[in-house]
Amino acid sequence: MNLHTLVQSLEHRLPPATAMKGDRIGLQLQSGRSEISSVLITMELTDAVAEEALERGADCIVAFHPLIFAPLTAITDSERVGRICTMLIANRIALVIAHTNFDAFPKGTSTLFGERLVLKVERPLVPNALHNGFGMGIEASLDTPETIMDFIARLYSVTNAPVRWNTGKSAMIRRVAIVGGSGASFIDDALAANVDAFITADLKYHDFHRTEGLLTLIDAGHYEMEQFVPIGLAALVEEIAEKENEALTVMRSQTVPNPILYYPNTEEYRSAQDRTLHH
Repeated sequence: MNLHTLVQSLEHRLPPATAMKGDRIGLQLQSGRSEISSVLITMELTDAVAEEALERGADCIVAFHPLIFAPLTAITDSERVGRICTMLIANRIALVIAHTNFDAFPKGTSTLFGERLVLKVERPLVPNALHNGFGMGIEASLDTPETIMDFIARLYSVTNAPVRWNTGKSAMIRRVAIVGGSGASFIDDALAANVDAFITADLKYHDFHRTEGLLTLIDAGHYEMEQFVPIGLAALVEEIAEKENEALTVMRSQTVPNPILYYPNTEEYRSAQDRTLHH
């Protein structure tokens, strides 16, 4: 398959105009390659994931988080980005990024997480003005209202990692908003949506204070919410290859790229994350 055909097809399905301003998406490394036959899909590109791509014979990586974000002033082996760029270029492995344009995709990050929670997805939390159905985050509902503790237990069964939350306006959870990853900037949107709970990650202590009594604010973890992205990205790349009638091997990375350790149950949480990648 032609590399630029893949990039253009991804941009058609995930329009750049739906991404957050300043995001680094699209082709990041061509690595001297125009044709590809095997793609590795990953949430995050680490040294171990790059080695996996080489070992499994991938000539292209489609990653969720950008490898190159800030302007590069040097490419050296002494830091992660330069080291991985060097390795990929030396082995002619291309790199393509689909990040917040995949977040905004109707079947993207937040929807994947909502479906894992067995929620009914209703609409985007913040609709995109140019592309119908696209938008940041989702609003969703439960078939049957649950107590906060029952809902937290449901959430924990999906994330398999520590969960933080506060006391909201209701003892029962009926409708929720979700923004996968760092979504503190969408708290006001969740409040305006009049939902019972807002699930996101990377929340600050004072975020919990200012929403107490108004909204059950839940920090489910950044990696924990986005660990299902490779499943959705792989399905999308497979659909593109089929539509283009191209023979393209699509593999999901089996390397957990999460850098965070947990006390006291690191092995339990890491095992669960590993099972998700191998599912």
